[in-house]
This record gives sequence, C-alpha cells and structure tokens, in this order.
Amino acid sequence: MPMSDVLLFLSLVTAPLLYGAVSFSSQIFLAVLSVIIFNSVYFSRPEALSKELRSPFAWLGLGMLVFILFQLAPLPVTLLKAISPSTYQFYAQYFPGGIGSIQAKTLSLYPSDTQRGLMQFMTYALMFLSVLMRLTLKEKEAEPVHPVSFRKSQYLKLGCLIGILSLLFHSIYDFNLHITANGIYFVVLLALAVGASRESYDHAFFRRAVSFIITFGFLIAVFAIAQKFSFNGRIYWVGIKALDPVGPYYNYDHYAGFMELCAAVAVSMVVASIFHTSFFHQKGLVKKVVWFSTREANNTLRYLFMATVMVSTIFLSSSRGGIMSFVLSQLVFFFIVVWAAWRARKGGRLAAAIVTMVLLITVMVMWLGPEVFLEKFHLLFVENIIKMEGPIGVRLLFYQQTLHVIKDFPMFGTGLNTFGTNFTRYRTFDYTDDYLRYTHNDYLQLVSETGVAGVIFLICFLGLFLFYAVRVIRKLE
Repeated sequence: MPMSDVLLFLSLVTAPLLYGAVSFSSQIFLAVLSVIIFNSVYFSRPEALSKELRSPFAWLGLGMLVFILFQLAPLPVTLLKAISPSTYQFYAQYFPGGIGSIQAKTLSLYPSDTQRGLMQFMTYALMFLSVLMRLTLKEKEAEPVHPVSFRKSQYLKLGCLIGILSLLFHSIYDFNLHITANGIYFVVLLALAVGASRESYDHAFFRRAVSFIITFGFLIAVFAIAQKFSFNGRIYWVGIKALDPVGPYYNYDHYAGFMELCAAVAVSMVVASIFHTSFFHQKGLVKKVVWFSTREANNTLRYLFMATVMVSTIFLSSSRGGIMSFVLSQLVFFFIVVWAAWRARKGGRLAAAIVTMVLLITVMVMWLGPEVFLEKFHLLFVENIIKMEGPIGVRLLFYQQTLHVIKDFPMFGTGLNTFGTNFTRYRTFDYTDDYLRYTHNDYLQLVSETGVAGVIFLICFLGLFLFYAVRVIRKLE
C-alpha cells in the first residue's frame, strides 16, 4: 500500500478518536498531517494536480480561499469605511484609542479567529485534493475491472453522496461541519464520489477507501455500544469527563453526524451486494443453501451486520437532528434505488434488502433500548407543538439574532470563524451560561461570517453536488 494511503487512513482513524478533533492541538496535528498527505500524493503523481485544479470544486475552493485572505488583509481605514461601514463602526467603538489612531485594519473583526478558520479550511481542501489526485490514474496504470464490481461501485458512489446529503440536512439544525473529524470525512466522501464519477479512476483505491470507512465506522459503533453499557463518566473510561458522550465524541449530535456519513456508505454496500448477488441465480433449494457458505455470502452478510450496528447507534445517540436527517436522506436513497430497480427489473431484490435491513435495525434498536430517543422525540413534540417552547424555539432565537449579524455585515461578513466571539454583542437571551461558538446552522453562520461570498459559495456547492449526483444516478444498473 502506498505511503500516501497509509497516512490518509491514519488521518481517518485519528480524527474521530481525538474526541472528534475539536481541540486546537488536534486540529494543528491534522493540519500538519494533511500537508504531509498532500505532498506524498503529489510527489507520486505530480501530473494529477494540474488536472484536479481545473475541476469545478477546486475553482470554488480557490475562490473562497482568496476571499478569506482578503478578509485577513489590512485595508486602509477610508476604504474599510466605504465597503463595510459596520466594520468601521466596530473599530471606532471598541478599538483602544479610537479610530483616529488606526492606519489599516482587516475586514475580519477578530483576525486570530479567522486564521484558525483558515487552517481548518485548508485542512479540508488539502484532504479533498489529495483524495482526488489519488483517484487519478497514471499512464498505463489502468487495470481491467470486473463488470459486477464496477456496477456495485455505482451504488457506493451514491452512498457517499447520500452520506453527504444527510450531513447537509443535519447542518440546518447543528454545526457538524465545524467539527474537524466530521468535516474531514465529509470532504473525503465528496472527493471519492466526484473522483470516481469520471470515466477512468483508480477503482482499487476507491473500493479500498470505502471498505476502510465502513469498517472503521463499524468499530466506532461497537465502541459506542460498549461504552453505553459500561460508562464510568469518562470517554475511553480513562479520558476526559463527559456527561453524555457517545463513542469518542463528547456531543451525541456530532457522533450522529459522523455515523451518518459512515452508515450511509455501509447501507449502499449492502444494497449493491444484494442487487448483484448470484443468490437469485441459484437453481433449487440446495444450491441456495450452499450459497451461504461462499465468500460472496460472507461478504454480503458481514456488510449487512456492520450496517445494522452502525445505523442502530444513530438511534442510540438520541440525536433528534441526526436521526431525522439520516432517515430523510435514506428515503431519498431508496427512492433513487427503487427507480433503478424498476428499470433493471430487480424489485424483488430491493424488497429483500429493505425488509431485511429494517427488521435487523429494529431488533438491534430494541435491544439497545429505544426509551431515550423516544422520550426525546416526545419532549420535542410536547415542548414545541403543545407548549410552543423548547429546543426549536431556542434555535429560532439563535437564527433570528444571527440574521441581525447578517443585516449589519451583508457584503463581507464579520470574518470566517468569528461568529462565537462576535455573537456576544448580539445575544439577548440566557439559554446557557457559556458563550455560543456556533449558531447551530452552518449555512446561516457561514453567511454571517462571509457575507455575499458565502451565499455564492453555498449556491455553487449545492449546484455542483446536484450535478455530480445526477451523473452518478444515471449510471446505476
């Protein structure tokens, strides 16, 4: 295995295990590791970089990078006043000595926060480019791919995109993309889907990466279950103290976000295996029974078991946003798969896959105990529908006051990653004694921090996501 692959998989292992990589030290470690991975891939295939830099996602990322650097560039005060009056007023009100003593200031109200956001952005960008370059074939490197393996991979690409879709849904209600581990998995899955949507790509690396993500996600899910039944107040039983962690994550919502990404790929692997299994071609009961002793059967049942465990821990986490986002994204997935099954006349296989997975997941959830997440959904209904108060009402307060930030800084925002520090000036409610680092909506927060550029970035990203999704869906067999 190439060293670049070893380092890539090392980053995928360490990011979640470091409590989701939320601490500054773990973010620095992953930033340095992303640079090493990028250089390792580049020196093994330098011709791939120029090709990938011409891709639409690369142009989109480069545009955002230029804008972030512009936010950090010192600008003359007169220019600052002309293009962002609210930023000028901020410095006039809060800068020691008044605005008259300032020669130049940045559009970012808190440059140190934006520098940290830039580091996180570059980590994601380098990981994305590294995977794209790794999927690029060298000259004469292409090897023949078995038609069945190729057809299975179409569903795996869709699974990667559905995992991303689930986190995009979840980000309406939370801030998963600010959790470095989840952000890294997000961009890796995106790169796998985008890179493998081309006519030629490194199929062996794609399958190896997908299998690794499924396997490691399963191991994290097993750990989450073990911790549930033996929790002593500390993550890893000897790590940091936590009130209600799930797996290595301090926050159950962020564990759910991570598992949404991994479980979606696992479910797609199960569907692909059942769609293209030889079981339905076996003639007679004896041959069908013998099939269960084959390697194909072992792989299918293994992935079925892994997907069941992973999905069940999303319910175990009791994250309402995570559960609803995953279920909604899976409805989209199975709607697409139903269309593909109807076109390929494999409706019976699809029904078998759906019924089997639903039954196994239900049994697993019942064994783990559904009381906690059912009670939380009950409270969600009572507090928000009957009493008209509760978490949705609090979230709406977050969003309402974030809109005030956007109104004051519409063009250039307050600076990437400055929401937490800046929001203390706008907050008028006592939800918690701690200051709020995130608005619990990644889209509103991005627009508040980057203004019009954030809106353009989101529109372009979602448009490209839809474009590649349609490309993958058309190739389903």
